[in-house]
Amino acid sequence: MTQKFSLIDATYALRAALAPLVARQMAIVHQMYTALEPLIEHAEQHPEVWEQWRRERDAEAQIGSCHCLCGLHREQAEGVCTGQAAPGAAVRFDSPSVGRVDVPMCRPCAAATMERRAPTLA
Repeated sequence: MTQKFSLIDATYALRAALAPLVARQMAIVHQMYTALEPLIEHAEQHPEVWEQWRRERDAEAQIGSCHCLCGLHREQAEGVCTGQAAPGAAVRFDSPSVGRVDVPMCRPCAAATMERRAPTLA
């Protein structure tokens, strides 16, 4: 005898299987809210904190992405590049076509580049 498919039974089985997952996700959301609540309260009392954060994000957006050569030399710099250029982390290169150029880089890439260049500078 073959068992007959029941959409209602399948729906209840799926709901029962998902219930622990949903409960765990709700617990995680509650933990995140609990952890963020002091930060939210502090930000409400001190709006200058958010304004400073916005200014920093705007400055980062103006600088743009890291223009290092990690994408071409992944074997030498795997896991180094953050992808986002950092203020003051540009490295100066002598380009044959345009002369001296400041190339924006993230801090790890700038440090790695300067470390590689150090023997040639001495």
